Amino acid sequence: MRKFTLRWVAVCGALGALLLVYGCSSSSSKSYTLLAKLPAMSQQQRIVMAAIDVSGSTCTVSILTMDSGTLWSPDCTVNQDSATHKSFTIGGQQVDMDGATGSFTAKTVLTLPLPATTAAPAATATLAAASQGAGKAAVKSKAVASVSAPGAASATPAAPPATGQPFPDQWGQALYPGHWKLAAQNLGYLVASANIGINGSACELHVVFKVRYPPYNLQCVATTDPQGNFTLIFNPFIVAKQALSPTNQIVLASEGQSISGLVWDSHGFDAWNPAVPPSWRIAKTK
Repeated sequence: MRKFTLRWVAVCGALGALLLVYGCSSSSSKSYTLLAKLPAMSQQQRIVMAAIDVSGSTCTVSILTMDSGTLWSPDCTVNQDSATHKSFTIGGQQVDMDGATGSFTAKTVLTLPLPATTAAPAATATLAAASQGAGKAAVKSKAVASVSAPGAASATPAAPPATGQPFPDQWGQALYPGHWKLAAQNLGYLVASANIGINGSACELHVVFKVRYPPYNLQCVATTDPQGNFTLIFNPFIVAKQALSPTNQIVLASEGQSISGLVWDSHGFDAWNPAVPPSWRIAKTK
């Protein structure tokens, strides 16, 4: 009996050691996101939001700028990833970051390419008008993370830069948004279909209307928090032009489980014209 007991203790100890090693190795390979800590928007600031998703040896960059409706997503490779030092090759250039407690400083200078076209000037008057008439409703939203929401955009768009925009140098570690396909509930009489795709920090909104309104096909950057809420950050000038609204940050607040599955309630889409349905669920697969 004693031999059996000792053998059981030895087996449990070995299993515990194995689980500890496995747990440590699996936790170190979990996906996470680095979000740029950006200053308040100004005429010199082109970047609306920037994110780097890291999963093991792979990474994905999503950068939303004022002068484009398309995310800048250069090739990305992880060279080194530790709690205090991170090294990536982004767009063919090496970017090294040093830091601690989830806050990092990029030591390498990387330059974003010059914009091919400028979306900002086309929306200047629209954004100003939308700002004056946006007394509809104040958007109630929870802060997703201190590093997830840049300052509000100025009504005056940035002038086209003479040189490429410097890559952000301050970054904070945040939760990885994951992969989600959401569909709107209760479309109403105006909307034919509405869906949101979240693939890490890169997201897209697609809304088709039944009448003469042109569809929304907008790219965005997504962030998340421990409560399962999402914040979708869009180009403010494109939103002002197409949706006649200064509200470019939309919070999807998690309402938890319902009969139709997980449900999110949006805050901010009601300020768009035409408005987007407020309630969202996981899209059904056929």
